[in-house]
Amino acid sequence: MVQFSYKAKSGPQNVINGFIEAETLAEAVTKLTNAGKMPIDVKLHMKAALPANEKNAGPGIRVPQAAIYQFTRQLADLLEAGIPLTRCMELLSRQRQYPLMVEIIESMTVLLKQGGSLSLALSKNPNIFSPLYIHTVKAAESSGQVPLVLNRLAQFLEADMQLQSKTKASLLYPAIIFLVGLATLFVLLSFVLPRLTLMFEDFDAQLPLVTRIVVAVSQIFAHFWWLMALVITGAVFWTRSYLKTEKGKAWIDGFTLKIPLLKSYIENTQLSRFARTLGMLLESGVPIVTALESVVLVVDNSALQEEVRKMALKVKSGMSLTQAIKTSTLFPEMAVDLIAVGQESGKLEKGLYKFAANCERSSQELAQTFVTILGPAVLVLVVGMVGFMIVAMLLPMFQMNMIIN
Repeated sequence: MVQFSYKAKSGPQNVINGFIEAETLAEAVTKLTNAGKMPIDVKLHMKAALPANEKNAGPGIRVPQAAIYQFTRQLADLLEAGIPLTRCMELLSRQRQYPLMVEIIESMTVLLKQGGSLSLALSKNPNIFSPLYIHTVKAAESSGQVPLVLNRLAQFLEADMQLQSKTKASLLYPAIIFLVGLATLFVLLSFVLPRLTLMFEDFDAQLPLVTRIVVAVSQIFAHFWWLMALVITGAVFWTRSYLKTEKGKAWIDGFTLKIPLLKSYIENTQLSRFARTLGMLLESGVPIVTALESVVLVVDNSALQEEVRKMALKVKSGMSLTQAIKTSTLFPEMAVDLIAVGQESGKLEKGLYKFAANCERSSQELAQTFVTILGPAVLVLVVGMVGFMIVAMLLPMFQMNMIIN
């Protein structure tokens, strides 16, 4: 049951305004007529009609990207089968894998039943559907190609999820080695080495410098291991919180671009997303200025995002896309050539797709190289630190053996 605002006549000269609850607009009109009122204007009262949207899609509310992909893919398939949009939404609201997404779909269905467009319904959930998503659907509604464009959006979301999944899977092995190494060092310093240092108490000769350093650190951990654990935990939480801020994100984005191999990987990944997304928007009929403004939000790295934003402003001021790209240090010569050829032939999106494919191949090769190097590097670091402590503890024993001999 939702609420409608109405304007109706209750007599020849008496015009009244009010609210009425009903399931649909037709039911609201019927109720007013049965009550002896002549409806003049009946429309959905937005604040009352979308409680789920306001509650579940407000600031800070997020749904998994997999839920958005599933919604996009299923909606595209249903529309291609010739099912009306409102019926499609009703069918999608029956799935229970993502309860929050179901509530959002139900709130959008209410708006669609009252004559609202799909892009309008999506725009009521700005924290769920990106401006890129909304602008693409809006352009598709103008051209009458909603199923086709939703298919492209689903392909884009699927490719993005696969890229993220591959990246996380590649980094899993080095991350596990690093965490196991940290845990091993903590246990050695807090519980194992302090007991071994007892054998040096009656040692008359001066201990080697490295041994004294390790013994001093292990004594600190032995007496204050709980404090060290709290400090480490606090440092982790503080770092995570700081990196979520605008200043922290800007710092980490700038820092990662200073690491040679990582810089190339990040640039290729972001340029691939930029080019593929821009191509999809242009192919869907979105004006180039609007498309560029939407694509800015697709670039994750804040330093690169600023470069794309400057380029979008230049295009907005009247410069061609090719000229704007030439003025940017972010795009290689290959990108300029591909986009220039595409723009001259009237098929700019194809040039963008080719450039995106080249960037994807380069990023995959760099990712494989990076992971191949990172895994052994982390292992060598952890083994080296553990080995250093073991050697530091064995040196006095060798010295003691030499004295005895």
